[in-house]
Amino acid sequence: MKNQKNQVLFIFGAGMVFNLVLFGVKLDVGLTVNSICIWSDAVNNLFDALSCLLSVVCMAAAQAAGRGGAKRVEMKTEHLLSFVLSVIVAAVGVSFAYSSLERFIYPTPVWFSMKYFFIVLATALAKLGMFFFYRHFALRTGSVVLQVVKTDSLLDFFVTLCTLLSFTLTQVVSFAVDAAVGLVISALILVQAVRLLVKSVRVLLDYVPHEQRKMTETLISACKAIEKIEKIQYYKEDAATVDAFVRVRFDAALPARDIHAAIAALQTQCLTQSGVRLQFILPDSDHKERSGRISAE
Repeated sequence: MKNQKNQVLFIFGAGMVFNLVLFGVKLDVGLTVNSICIWSDAVNNLFDALSCLLSVVCMAAAQAAGRGGAKRVEMKTEHLLSFVLSVIVAAVGVSFAYSSLERFIYPTPVWFSMKYFFIVLATALAKLGMFFFYRHFALRTGSVVLQVVKTDSLLDFFVTLCTLLSFTLTQVVSFAVDAAVGLVISALILVQAVRLLVKSVRVLLDYVPHEQRKMTETLISACKAIEKIEKIQYYKEDAATVDAFVRVRFDAALPARDIHAAIAALQTQCLTQSGVRLQFILPDSDHKERSGRISAE
């Protein structure tokens, strides 16, 4: 398992280096031929490289946290980094949109060259090669993260093909095709950035929808072994996983065995119906608190 994680780290490191190379090549071409869509595509590769770097940092932190017992801190740090990166990506998307609109208002020539056409085509094929590279290791390691990166690489391949088409059409069409494709790319970047922002903020703020909280509290209240709910604290480990730390008062007339059976049944019910994992803080015989976590899995 450790060797597999190290292999995934190496793959992300290689992806970061490769995306940086593509960024440098496309940026040079974009500035040379004065094409904003090639330039914006180049910066898209830059953020792919930053995403790989973020993945390497977070996965390395996860391994360290696993040894140090600070899993919750590590998960929050990962989403904080994702939030910061999403803000930067959104800012870049706005900048591209502004530059593209400016290009509509003040058109500038794009200098087409077969040399640069084939260079951009080579970068598109390189992205297609990265798709097959990631797919191979995703199947081999079973990594969900690599599955996502694989899909992103295929999307980047088609984006670069559209960029190449725009670069070619600027020679035969008077319409500002270059600016239009720049707007499309900036819109795609903004949509992706906003989705990441919403996802990260919800995890950072431990946001749980009202309907999910209400259903969880209804199920707890319906448990006959519980006399009173004193406190419920929700925590989101990731976008899909919700934990609820519950402090309750149990029916003192029930034996401990019946209480534990009721807790186990309630945990399973909550996980199935509301998607929440319950963690109870149980009172002991002296009415002092002790932490009691009973897994629902």
